[in-house]
Amino acid sequence: MPDSIRETVNLPSDDTQRAFDARQGELRPTVRWSEMLHEEHARAFTVAKIARLDLLDDIRNSLADMLANGGTFEQWQAGIRPTLEKAGWWGEVQDESLTGTDERIYVGARRLRTIYDTNLRMSRAAGQWARIQELKKVAPFLAYSAVNDRRTRPLHRLWGGLDPGTRRVILPVDHPWWETHYPPCGWGCRCTVMQLSEADMKLFGWQPSDGPPDDGPATPFTSAAGRTVMVPPGIDPAFAYNPGAVGLTPIAEATTAAIAAAAPVSPAATRETLQSLMDDPAYLDVLDRSRAELPVMLLPPAVKKAIGADIDVVTLSSDTYNKQRGLIAGQRGHPELNHEDYRQLPTIGAAPAAIYRQDNRHTHFVHSADDRHYRAVVKHVPEAGELRLVSFQFLRPRDLRKLERRFPRILGDLLGALAALLALAELEPDVEDQEEGDLDA
Repeated sequence: MPDSIRETVNLPSDDTQRAFDARQGELRPTVRWSEMLHEEHARAFTVAKIARLDLLDDIRNSLADMLANGGTFEQWQAGIRPTLEKAGWWGEVQDESLTGTDERIYVGARRLRTIYDTNLRMSRAAGQWARIQELKKVAPFLAYSAVNDRRTRPLHRLWGGLDPGTRRVILPVDHPWWETHYPPCGWGCRCTVMQLSEADMKLFGWQPSDGPPDDGPATPFTSAAGRTVMVPPGIDPAFAYNPGAVGLTPIAEATTAAIAAAAPVSPAATRETLQSLMDDPAYLDVLDRSRAELPVMLLPPAVKKAIGADIDVVTLSSDTYNKQRGLIAGQRGHPELNHEDYRQLPTIGAAPAAIYRQDNRHTHFVHSADDRHYRAVVKHVPEAGELRLVSFQFLRPRDLRKLERRFPRILGDLLGALAALLALAELEPDVEDQEEGDLDA
């Protein structure tokens, strides 16, 4: 009995559908599958050899309906086939206006199965990756899991530890190997991952791998669009990426646009939404794994006026985030900050204890929460219509005294914990800060 879609993806429908819906904005006709590679599939929907946008839209809508309401491949095929037959995209087809090529192609159940499986499995991967990120503090390992039958690729069997004398690959959730080997790893690949806690590892008697397997060097593959990517052994070129990680990027882009549009209309509700996003462990993972820019602060009118901006949303880029974490060569950063600290940013923007003006572009936001004191430096780029978070760190007594001495306070009053911090600063020796560059971000 064929599984329902919900069982096939092994996720609540909304988790998977959110990733699929991120591709709703663009329909892209293609002749060859390799015209679009990797993260391009997270932004646009395509079916090779369909040149008509209306037919692409019909297929996309039918898959979205299946994700929302459940069903089997046979049910989906029965529902979409009349539409395909009416358009002439069924059986033997040779119509360049319909397929984008003068080649003769055959459209039948096998081609539809590929369309169905690939779209569901990639959407499943994106949805599952979000859940993996949510649970990685308590379940920090992923184990490669392959199906033990004749159809399984040799290297996939090896990674799954299915052959005598082999051990399955078990690596931390954020290990770089999963950037290219997170399943599915090829056309028709049925492999998955198991997320494991320390207790799970002890129960199964498993140990983490010493490192990723050495399967040989990656080889270059050049797409039909002229893009070259490096493909590891055992991976089909179209699948040499983590669909879950890149699938978050268009979601983040859509979120940024939605928050910017909603902020002037309903600031309180928008701020609440932003905080809920920041509380989601998968949210900052977008910055870990892709080149993106996320909203992290929403400024109320009084704060905007104080800093001379007409923009509501402050964003954090992946480049700045990686610099903050000390992952950029030559940049010490602030790796002592964790996700819980970054979740303070919406509150820092909404209700800073004090704001200091460094120059006509840089503003320092000061805030205290849970016995911790923070400074967020925001850069106003009016020519680009942007407010960017360029530095975020713990605030020490000497930092606070330096702010008071060097820059004018343009908003707020140091109360409560910050007042105590200022009093402490008066007692601290006047030692120059070795991180002056952070102050002048």
